[in-house]
Amino acid sequence: MNRLVKSFACAFAASLFIWGAAPADAMSVTGVSQEMAVGSKTVTASDQDGAKIKFVSDGKVLRLMSADGKQDFLSFSSFDGIQSGVEFSVRAIETTEPAKRLFEINATRDSKSCGYWLVGKHNGVWTTYVSWNSFANLGFRTNRWHQLKSTIENQQLVVTSYDGYGNMDWRAQVFWHNEDGWCGLKRF
Repeated sequence: MNRLVKSFACAFAASLFIWGAAPADAMSVTGVSQEMAVGSKTVTASDQDGAKIKFVSDGKVLRLMSADGKQDFLSFSSFDGIQSGVEFSVRAIETTEPAKRLFEINATRDSKSCGYWLVGKHNGVWTTYVSWNSFANLGFRTNRWHQLKSTIENQQLVVTSYDGYGNMDWRAQVFWHNEDGWCGLKRF
């Protein structure tokens, strides 16, 4: 329930920002790892506290787990409801203001995006800061064909959607809102 409340607060803060009522705080990206395809192998990493974690996929669900496999922190599945043939990729994103190590997770099937998550620790607990549903709150049409790509522009994380013809159809910046202690989105 707390995550749901935070999601609505994030969407509300983002909508206020779009209309100029709430200032966006900085979240400067200082480093990005190479994107790692999870596939049938296990991808290991370290969280912002130095604890080892791993990402494991069975082609249907991606799991963020403790390195020993005893704890399943978060699980991710396709937003389109089709649970087969999903390819997951993960990359680490280092930020300042606040200092965080986030993990960006993309899900695709046949070059079509079917999931997006930006996850990290919040007060020591793994949580999803941004997802496909967060984008929908800003006019992203979840029932359409999309290919999502994220870039770092002026040290800011920008997520862009392209339609089936390669035309940009949606674009937003991820920012950190200090007052809420949560990520927000600003649509371009």
